[in-house]
Order: sequence, then C-alpha cells, then structure tokens
Amino acid sequence: MNTEDKDWIMRQLRAFAMGLGAILSKDSLRDFLEYKHYDSKIVSDDDLDALIVYARFQKLVEAHHYSDTDLAAMSGIAADRLAGFAKGTALPTAAEQGAMQAVLDHAAK
Repeated sequence: MNTEDKDWIMRQLRAFAMGLGAILSKDSLRDFLEYKHYDSKIVSDDDLDALIVYARFQKLVEAHHYSDTDLAAMSGIAADRLAGFAKGTALPTAAEQGAMQAVLDHAAK
C-alpha cells in the first residue's frame, strides 16, 4: 500500500476517533479498519496510540477553549507542531504524546 493510501486511512481513523469523543481503544480502531476491509496491520500500534492521545487532548482543548499560545505553554509542544496535528499532517511523537498525557492527567485532577 502506498503512502497516499495510508494517509487517507489515517485521516479516516482520526475522524472516527474524534467523532466518538476519544473513548476508543486500539482494538476499536483496528475493528473499524477491518470493518472497512483494510488490513489492520497497515497502521502501527504507535500510530493508533498517537491518534487516541491526540483525540483526547483535542477534546480537552475544545472543551476549555484554550488558545494556541496557552496550549503550547501548557504542553511544551511547539505551536507549529500543534498546528500540524490539528491539520492532520503530523502525528505526535512519543515525547509529545507524553506531554499531552501530562496535560490530560493534570486536567483530570
């Protein structure tokens, strides 16, 4: 499968995760892939983890109406990277996922 196909699948998964309020697990996303008749191994576990953490992070951002500046300061993630996530052109790295999870954990307190 070429990169364009994988990008399209990742956009579909992202929309699916965002639409369900980020309550999905990796297994749910894999089931969605198989339901759509795609090989679920096309997307790695790391990609799915990144999608799930970002979807939860984005729901928090939307609920609290954080500005881009506040969000970058809170998370320690560069504003251009945050913009890439929002556009769907980038996935968070493991370190960025950790920063997002820290923000989520802090908000849950």
